[in-house]
Amino acid sequence: MKKLFVSMFALGAITLASQAQEMKMDAPKKEVTKAEKEAMKAKKEADLVEAFKRADLTDEQQKKAREVLSASNEESKSVKADAKLSEEEKKAKLEEVYKSRNEKLKEAMGEAKFKAFKQAQKAQKEMTTLQAAPVKE
Repeated sequence: MKKLFVSMFALGAITLASQAQEMKMDAPKKEVTKAEKEAMKAKKEADLVEAFKRADLTDEQQKKAREVLSASNEESKSVKADAKLSEEEKKAKLEEVYKSRNEKLKEAMGEAKFKAFKQAQKAQKEMTTLQAAPVKE
């Protein structure tokens, strides 16, 4: 009986230890260097300018769109940083922020140009996804 108890205890300890190690391996935090942050910021700006060009926005429309996007980014950052909200509440709040942003962008750009802008952003996202995906041979 003692051998059975000891072997069950050892088996349980080994199982817990292996699961704890797997959990640590699954979520490594990647540190982003300052240069990488700058590169991401530059790419984001270049993509935004390209989307503006594809949507054929005037300078005034671009200015309004940048204001809307900036305000939306600040609002979404504050929602994400709010520790009082649960994950579901954050998701719902962010959805409201994004809906509001899209309505304001439609108002600033016009319906047709907004659709062209969104299509350009979607194409850019697909290209980024394709570039990031590993090549299978």
